[in-house]
Amino acid sequence: MTYLAIDLEMTGLKVKTDRILEIGALRMENGSPAGEFSALINPHCVIPADITQLTGITQEMAENGEELSDVLPRFLEFAGELPLLGHNLSFDYSFLKQAFVNAKLPFERPGIDTLKLARRFLPKEQKKKLTELRSLFCIDTGTVHRAVSDAYAAALVYERLLSDYGNTDPDAFAPSPLHVNIKKQQPITIPQKEQLTRLLSEHPDKISEPVDINHLTRSEASRFIERLLHS
Repeated sequence: MTYLAIDLEMTGLKVKTDRILEIGALRMENGSPAGEFSALINPHCVIPADITQLTGITQEMAENGEELSDVLPRFLEFAGELPLLGHNLSFDYSFLKQAFVNAKLPFERPGIDTLKLARRFLPKEQKKKLTELRSLFCIDTGTVHRAVSDAYAAALVYERLLSDYGNTDPDAFAPSPLHVNIKKQQPITIPQKEQLTRLLSEHPDKISEPVDINHLTRSEASRFIERLLHS
């Protein structure tokens, strides 16, 4: 089977408020990589210290990354119509789906979640995080918590589980529809920009981190305005 193994690194865990930092994908054919996609994204926000510690992606690296709007069309071309595969796939898919919805680009794919497969076929006491499964199956794909490396690790977990349990329940290893409820995030309005610019100049002491106004959503701008007005 041919599929697209994917992994994303993000600035946090919340699809509505956090942003994509890195997209990694491998086109897998007969269990082996047949193509690679990798892009580091400029999220236009401060990278939390714990994210830098986890991924190794620094503020400087992120600021030198590409614009998400430039990356998405290239990713679409690379992905084609292939089904997706990932570990806790719905998490990564929700961030991808939000990005495509915001960009007004179609993106619907079926997928295979190696976390669900691990929970179904491995012993209950076995920890199911990707790092634990790397150790269990002696998988070494390079740096942990970087997108391409983790995408490849998920693919190798899938291939191992397929080899061990595929005959038990073949349907469990087939792609199934992915469903996430995503609404388009509206960009900041001109009046919000004007108000925020004024408030930031009047109350610089209330913001400890730099704010890239042009890349805020409407809801993010509203929260910043409320924070400046009432803190």
